[in-house]
Amino acid sequence: MQTLVYFSNDGIQVLQGIVKGGRLNITNFKTLPVEAGALINGVITNEEMVKETIADALKKSPQLFKNMKLVIDSSLIATKNVEVPKLKPRELAAVAATEFEDTAGNYDALVVDYGHIPGPTGNNLFCCGVEKRVLESYITLFSNLKIQIKSIDVGLNSLIQYVTATKDYKGMTFALNILDGKNLVSVLFENGIYIFSNRSRLLSERGTAAFADELSGKLSSLIQFNKSQKSEHTLNMSLYAGLDEDELNGLRALNFDPDLNLFSIPQTPNIKNGFVIDETFDFGSFIYPIAGFFAGIKPINLFTAFKKSNVVKKELPFEYKALILPVAMILICLITFGVFFGLKYQAQEKLEAMNAYISDPDNQAEYLQAKALTDQVSAIQAEVSNVEAINAAIKSNPELVSAMMNSIASQGNNVITLNSLVYDGSSGAIQISAIADNEKEAARYIERLKSTQYFTQVEYTGYAEISSATSTSTTTASTTSGFGFAAVAYLKAGDSQ
Repeated sequence: MQTLVYFSNDGIQVLQGIVKGGRLNITNFKTLPVEAGALINGVITNEEMVKETIADALKKSPQLFKNMKLVIDSSLIATKNVEVPKLKPRELAAVAATEFEDTAGNYDALVVDYGHIPGPTGNNLFCCGVEKRVLESYITLFSNLKIQIKSIDVGLNSLIQYVTATKDYKGMTFALNILDGKNLVSVLFENGIYIFSNRSRLLSERGTAAFADELSGKLSSLIQFNKSQKSEHTLNMSLYAGLDEDELNGLRALNFDPDLNLFSIPQTPNIKNGFVIDETFDFGSFIYPIAGFFAGIKPINLFTAFKKSNVVKKELPFEYKALILPVAMILICLITFGVFFGLKYQAQEKLEAMNAYISDPDNQAEYLQAKALTDQVSAIQAEVSNVEAINAAIKSNPELVSAMMNSIASQGNNVITLNSLVYDGSSGAIQISAIADNEKEAARYIERLKSTQYFTQVEYTGYAEISSATSTSTTTASTTSGFGFAAVAYLKAGDSQ
């Protein structure tokens, strides 16, 4: 039996089951509730709170975390889909490591691993890089609880491996949308092969008409991406996990494409329940730990990669290796002669001096005092480390600074009039309302905003011609016209300079 654990916005999801012949039999499932704020953007920020929850669960069920594998998800995880020729494992590991060299400056100490996924012409390389501090928050937690971690995988890879291993999805072109709270991960598959994924945070309250509008906009973007690739496989189905029936019906009412079908993700035939089915088990809500059972031909294990990253290896040149044996023999001879000639004159003297030092009451008192101070410093450092982890997680949220505001205004080039800027600090979204002298200038302004590199994405909703009447002392009225438009720009996560 294997245990899959996933930290969701609703709590800690624990799923136990057995995989045999490509089929998963689920034997047990639980959701352990955790107070809000204990997990921010995939980083554990309140270890004591989470530790207490898991410890209580272990008292009731000691086997709950046996043979455990973690699946994690965060915007701090970097992923790439790489087409590669047939290479040896060591060469593939080198390719995966170099894939993140150009983005290493945006992350703190990446731990990198790779797996195999299907590509259009053969197996592609799925590379992932996770900041070491993200992994440390999980590893430290379970180490303190004396729970052994077998492996750590990332959520996107698990979803791809699950779809690949499920015959029902073979040859299908569809979008898989996973909602965890207000976080939306959308994954596009064409002909059963992973093509593209996108992560976003929804701003509207769940269950509202505005929430359905946002979901419809995200779906429209996937459709446009599919069409822009001029793919022979048309997107005709969108599956949703974590969306209730009322929310799905609200989205269906806005569906503008009669050939596009919207469904809740079904429980596929390769997944069976070994318990009596009741209303408390929602297949879509547990999609990440369910998918984690399907590891593929080369499983990703960031836990092993993390341990290897802490081991420093230095490769000696061949010339130095050839000198090791003769140098070692010379050193042995020198040490032997030194022992014979020096032991008679120095050993006894040093021994007496050491005994005197150890027996000195003042030295003993200083040692005890130093040990007590060391213990206190270690405790303080542990608290500082916890505070730094929390601060780092909080700083990963977008931050608006004056330089960005000046840049947004200066991009207007005196042909754009800004009416309003509304900033949402929790999501990093800046709502922009403006007027352009002509329709082309509106589009150019959007492109200039994208070129600032401040934003992860800029959503442009188009323009509308507007006019207004003015009067002067010599004429009764005149008419001026412009092109009103709106956009939403999402700031990149992390500290802004």
